[in-house]
Amino acid sequence: MQDFVPRTIELHGGFTLRAPIARVFPLFSPLGERSWVPDWEPELLDPFGASWERGQVFRTAEGGREAVWLVTLLNPASYEVEYHRVCSGRYVARVAVHCRAEPDDATGVNVSYRFVGLSSEGNAEIEIMTPEAYAQKMERWKEWIETRALADV
Repeated sequence: MQDFVPRTIELHGGFTLRAPIARVFPLFSPLGERSWVPDWEPELLDPFGASWERGQVFRTAEGGREAVWLVTLLNPASYEVEYHRVCSGRYVARVAVHCRAEPDDATGVNVSYRFVGLSSEGNAEIEIMTPEAYAQKMERWKEWIETRALADV
């Protein structure tokens, strides 16, 4: 284990949506993402009955693999949220989303990911996360949100 060197990468990107910030920001909550992320079914674990709050723990199964999430920052007044996602034995990711109001009731969305490998398998997954692949991911997110969650705006 002492010879293991974790791979890390930090990626930044974003997009603009033609919808008001009050409508857009909640789409980045655990339950809000169900309206636009394919097969997103978070299991809210703690605190019981909470839908979105700092310290909340939930889990997802992406591609048949479990991930445990922790809401590490939630500031609705400044439209910021940060999650830490633990993919056991693979990697840990910090996901930060910041929304900002733009003219004409549009919303700018900035998304940052930081990955830290926990194993050779995790390092291999991180290795394919290039800036180009991340830009494509941001384009997909924008398309999914516009066509699934904001189609009636």
